[in-house]
Amino acid sequence: MKNSIFSNRKTAPFWAFFCAAGWSLAYPLIKLGYAQLHIASDDLGSKIGFAGIRFLFAGILVTILAIIQKRKFKVEQKSVVAWLLLFALVNTALHYLFSYVGLGYLPSSRSTILDSMNGFFAIILSCIIFEDDKFSKFKALGCILGFGGILLINIEPGQNFFQGISFRGDGMILLNALCGAFGGIITRIISKKMDMTVATGLSMTIGGGLLCIISAIIGPASKWTINIKSIITMVGLILISAVCFGVYNQLLAYHPISKIAIFNAFIPILGVIFSSIILGEPMRIKYIIAGCMVAFGVYIMNHFSE
Repeated sequence: MKNSIFSNRKTAPFWAFFCAAGWSLAYPLIKLGYAQLHIASDDLGSKIGFAGIRFLFAGILVTILAIIQKRKFKVEQKSVVAWLLLFALVNTALHYLFSYVGLGYLPSSRSTILDSMNGFFAIILSCIIFEDDKFSKFKALGCILGFGGILLINIEPGQNFFQGISFRGDGMILLNALCGAFGGIITRIISKKMDMTVATGLSMTIGGGLLCIISAIIGPASKWTINIKSIITMVGLILISAVCFGVYNQLLAYHPISKIAIFNAFIPILGVIFSSIILGEPMRIKYIIAGCMVAFGVYIMNHFSE
């Protein structure tokens, strides 16, 4: 692969944090979009359609960028097409289908914790599959600190976290996390076979299209209330998906997954901060402590592990 601004080891942490910040900003924007469009919490068809439109147009945007940059679309082997379809199915369609089904049956706190397992699953799988990503005591310590910070922002004293565990709730969110982790593995593999910007654009377009079809089959429970504010919110989410997935997939193509995926632990921490700013949700001191724990875990992962 040719050198790019994303191949530099010194600047990779900045770009990984940039992606985490973008995705964490998406959480309150999605809530804002639901409110603006009057999508009910139990309207699964509308939620999947919302995600489908977001990724369909984000994929089209990245694909147009690839065309403008005259990137190579032609693939040398037919097997690459199968990898691309698998990438679209796992990293976009199934990933977000499981996510939106599970969210309908779980409290947001437990969903956040289970969804954050994405990054930790990716680190474990990468260390098993790829020779250049070896597990170490420092990576283990980084994961423990990262997950500990995520637990801190969600667990309340006296709360029985394990009550009411179900496959349609907890199981679906864990499947969503596994899809995200396997998506990272496929990204590393497919980056050796075709241009990563092209693969990102096409996979999101295909995956978003599949989500739109699923939404149409299920059917929205009510008509959306479309206005200027909801359009601006959707455009913001489309840009976040296009930019963050484009950058993140480039990072996974050049660097060990464990060094990049650990930054995903920042997503729930930054998510509650952005929710406080955008939605007026309460800010608490434990969020700051949790953020410091995650930051220290990331530091250990990137500076002491090889």
